[in-house]
Amino acid sequence: MSEVLMLDVRTLAFVSSVGGLVLAMTMLGIHQAGMRERGILIWFASGLVTAGGFLIGYLFQTLGTALPVWLVANIANTMIALGHGLLLLGVQRYLGRRCWTGIVAAAIVVLFLSPLIFPELRESLRLRVIFHSSWYVAVLTIAAVLLWTAGNAGMRQYHRLTAGVLGVYALFLWARWFYAVFSDALTTSFVPDGFQAATFLTAMLFGFFIAVALALMMFRKKQLEVQLMAESDPLTGIKNRLTMDRVVADETARAEKTESPLGILLLDVDDFKQVNDVHGHTAGDQALKQVAGVILAELRGDDVPFRYGGEEFLILLPGTGGDNLVRVAERLRSRIARRPLETDEGGIDLTASIGVTEFRYRHEQWDQCLKRVDHCMYKAKRAGKNRIEVV
Repeated sequence: MSEVLMLDVRTLAFVSSVGGLVLAMTMLGIHQAGMRERGILIWFASGLVTAGGFLIGYLFQTLGTALPVWLVANIANTMIALGHGLLLLGVQRYLGRRCWTGIVAAAIVVLFLSPLIFPELRESLRLRVIFHSSWYVAVLTIAAVLLWTAGNAGMRQYHRLTAGVLGVYALFLWARWFYAVFSDALTTSFVPDGFQAATFLTAMLFGFFIAVALALMMFRKKQLEVQLMAESDPLTGIKNRLTMDRVVADETARAEKTESPLGILLLDVDDFKQVNDVHGHTAGDQALKQVAGVILAELRGDDVPFRYGGEEFLILLPGTGGDNLVRVAERLRSRIARRPLETDEGGIDLTASIGVTEFRYRHEQWDQCLKRVDHCMYKAKRAGKNRIEVV
């Protein structure tokens, strides 16, 4: 660490606050730009408190104050410890997990009071480093593990990038913990020691890297939300017709490649115009949402429903054909008919007519299949509604 030793430790202690300020200003700027991601203000507070801790430690010990040096160091270290705790709380909040606010608060109180009770912690930088680094490593490791194991496939690489930044910094602090245990070099906060200088420099770099990682993570999540909104019907929450061509191309190609059946259902809510005309469009919207809820509840994870238009729903069922496909259609029809729509004026009976077919990938194009299932659905309506027709 000879190169690091060439740098002035006091200057590095001052510069280390820049990392926290970068984190705080990045989070505040993103928030002010309109993003309301869970955890963002907690990360802003984390950066601000951490930067304040480094600045207080540097300024009061450099410029002088009536307060004892050990007390200034204790205040600074407690603020930095709080910044690390807030980083963990922000991750928990972002992931929708229960925040360990009480645990973090209790730990910060212990970290602040311990030097007041135990003189050894006031007099020995080595002991303070060991004491505080244990907390830093614990909270950073927990935050890294939570992000690394977060399940959203579209976010996985961004979660793991952020987890990697947290993990690498935790490893450095773990190395600092061992250095404090086995070295006698840590005598004062600004001792010209390579590892102490590296600590301040790494803290600054960590602030930069974690700010970038968190920003990338949040912008990626917002991108996925916008994409989902573009692909989803705003009323029912299921995929809209704009996404159908892409999904159909994937599913028909997969069916042909694997030589597996691809079932298609076209479901139309019976007498929907009457629901709108007699009971109002609000009741009509509620009816569509209720039917969509039944569809989502009855389908498997691989099945893909679309709001095809108005009161029509198209459903792709990969790997489902024959009698199994008929059973799914009949189950949907029965479930819809058993659930009247409840309104202030009483219950409204809902039924659906369903066309049922399989995509014959060896003998037809998708458009031909779509026309066939559409004809089949209208055949069900002409035959009395509230029924399925198979072709």
